[in-house]
Amino acid sequence: MNKPHTLLVKYHQNANIRPIPDEAEETLQVYPALGIGYLASYLRKYDYPVDILDAHALKMESDEFGRTLKEKNPDIVGITSTTIGWPGAVEAAGLARKALPDALIVVGGPHLSVYPEESLSFPFIDIAVIGDGEETLLEIVRKKEKGELLEDIKGTAVKINGEVKINPPRPWIENLSDLPHPAVDLLPLDRYKCLTLEHPFFTMISSRGCPYKCGFCSQVYCGDRARFRSPEDLVDEIEKYVHDYSAREIVMFDETFTIDEKRVLEICKLIKERKLKFRWNIRTRVDTVTDRMLAALKETGCYGIHMGVESGDQRILKVMRKGITLDRVRWAFKTARKYGFITRGYFMIGYLDENPDTYKSTVDIARELDLDFASFSITTPLPATHLFEESVNRGYLDPDFWKKYTLLQVSKEDFPHIPSEYWDEKELANMMRKAYYSFYLRPAYVWKRITSIKSWKQFMDLFRGLKIMMMMKD
Repeated sequence: MNKPHTLLVKYHQNANIRPIPDEAEETLQVYPALGIGYLASYLRKYDYPVDILDAHALKMESDEFGRTLKEKNPDIVGITSTTIGWPGAVEAAGLARKALPDALIVVGGPHLSVYPEESLSFPFIDIAVIGDGEETLLEIVRKKEKGELLEDIKGTAVKINGEVKINPPRPWIENLSDLPHPAVDLLPLDRYKCLTLEHPFFTMISSRGCPYKCGFCSQVYCGDRARFRSPEDLVDEIEKYVHDYSAREIVMFDETFTIDEKRVLEICKLIKERKLKFRWNIRTRVDTVTDRMLAALKETGCYGIHMGVESGDQRILKVMRKGITLDRVRWAFKTARKYGFITRGYFMIGYLDENPDTYKSTVDIARELDLDFASFSITTPLPATHLFEESVNRGYLDPDFWKKYTLLQVSKEDFPHIPSEYWDEKELANMMRKAYYSFYLRPAYVWKRITSIKSWKQFMDLFRGLKIMMMMKD
């Protein structure tokens, strides 16, 4: 009996919810499809044939995508999706069904954990994976191989005679170090880019989930606690990229890399013991970094630290359930600067109870912190978050918005924002532009960037960054 061949797909995920146009966003960054890389390696561990098609990175139009599916002729097509990128996943599934009438169409990703029944309302989607995907997808493939029914697989929603059945959840994978490293050899590595990174670069995660309860974030798709890889396993993966792929930079995409100081220090110790030379950066919270930790990270080549500030007003931070203070924000970035880190802060505009004064405080603190980079976003109440529930309770938003979005009954660009007596949606976008201009077009900041240029790449990065600033939507 031939083993079923699986093709894992990332299709176009863009949705224009920022003031930066999609084409400009893709100039900034296109990252490796890490999630389907993990799925592919897990299937290969059990000797099942698998390929990856990152149509997003390859900039495939629908016609080329359909032709490629026919050429590869897989038995199973697995499509990953975020909530924002759901319309693209639906399009990909429809194209897959047209190209491969007999294939099993599987869709997974964060969005499927929230609206599995609505997601399966499309006739060309057969089964949805909910939660960690590796073990569930393997069971789907095995049952497909044996010709068995797919009705009772834990961690799935499945269509049976036109009716959707939601099965019991599959337990979270507790020991993430049991998972093989992502199948990066199946990815189009030459297509990934980021304006501020050295190439070649790789992305990694050292954990899944987050124990914090910020009001604007949902961990429903990966659990409300953090699960960790061992320091040894993590550094093994780093070593592979550095030695086998000549990686110059690695991006840690954990929600909060520095939750456990002892673990971070052990990771740093192993990197030094193995004499690994590379640049890397992390994302974390201001209240989980320590002086000792930052010193150890810097010694291993970690040069960049990204931390969420979100608001410059303490009252809004409380509304956000962020659990941090502005004093701690200032301390964390000051200490990071002391060790020479390149810093980036994240900020949200238009949160619940925002007013012109709190908005100004956010723009002001972004400038005050002497950051190297700042990222501003218009607050979007995503499903399964306290922010969305509170917005609905206050009568601000349609409680069925994301269901309608899943069913493609609203425009992919018609995202909800928080209504305010102070501004409408158009003015909110204008506030976003002003925040970016206020931060990046300061003469002192521009001069700082110009005088720090040490290579042609840095000059071109600055030029492209300024060009993107000019491309922001009116």
